[in-house]
Amino acid sequence: MQKILRWGILSTARINRAMITALRATKRNQLTAIASRSLENAREFAGQWKIPGAYGSYEALLADPNIDVVYIPLPNHMHVEWVLKAAAAGKHVLCEKPLALSVADVDSILTATRQNRVHIAEGFMYRHHPQTLKVKELVDAGEIGEVGYIQGSFSFQLDRPEDYRWKAAQGGGSLWDVGCYPLSYTMLIAGEAPVEVMGWQKLAPSGVDATFVGQLRFASGMLAQIQSSFVLPKFTRVELRGSTGTIQIPTPFRSQNDHQFSLCKDKETVFKVKGVELFRGEVENMAEVILDGQPPRLPLEESCQIIRSLVALYQSAQTGKPMLV
Repeated sequence: MQKILRWGILSTARINRAMITALRATKRNQLTAIASRSLENAREFAGQWKIPGAYGSYEALLADPNIDVVYIPLPNHMHVEWVLKAAAAGKHVLCEKPLALSVADVDSILTATRQNRVHIAEGFMYRHHPQTLKVKELVDAGEIGEVGYIQGSFSFQLDRPEDYRWKAAQGGGSLWDVGCYPLSYTMLIAGEAPVEVMGWQKLAPSGVDATFVGQLRFASGMLAQIQSSFVLPKFTRVELRGSTGTIQIPTPFRSQNDHQFSLCKDKETVFKVKGVELFRGEVENMAEVILDGQPPRLPLEESCQIIRSLVALYQSAQTGKPMLV
């Protein structure tokens, strides 16, 4: 009989709806339990979504020997604490981005992975989507020649003043929340981390970056610019400019609906992509890594490079100077 990964979720966050749908759309993943700080809330959520187990603390879920993988959708500042506790309990982990908020925390997660022999993955769902895989295939095949410049944006208007993403102490800020998407997409195409970055930010009254713009330089000579915002209208786009052509991706990150992207050389070629459940690809990749021994599509070491690059961008914006990564 084919083995099934048994999943538990820490918290009853809204994002769980997409994760539950993805888990139930796959054959080798099973949602087993939900945990909340309140047993009443956990039982209510479990009843609503027909989840077998409910726990009134995160610790209780981690102690359950019937849980193989833990999904962590907690606010940013809580990620490291619960990733480390889950790893110490022998659980594999899928944690929402950003995995950590400092280089030191990234190093502690790497150490925990090795010591506890568990797989820890950062939740960049777009990395597993057929559209992203097709774009990478085209670039690797030389369809636009040598990539010399990438531009990526992710903006939306965050109109909930109480949201933790407006709070510096909880890891708020547009770069941490959505700017990490174009940064990680750029690194996927480049195949490496930037060697130098420069950042500029416009602060909100709460002290977090409401808008952020970053420039990146890579060892290959490739250059890139990324932009994120909580106050500008909703906008996502990635453009890859190569020596012989350009790829334009209007919906690079949240791609659960049917959509398309274009490759422009002598003429324009449009690629149509069917939508899939938002988190399905990353859930299936967890099973491939844990059950089949396949390499992860987003290695933990690359997530660490992403965090180091984000930290360097913030340091640059605060000092007004370029920073080496």
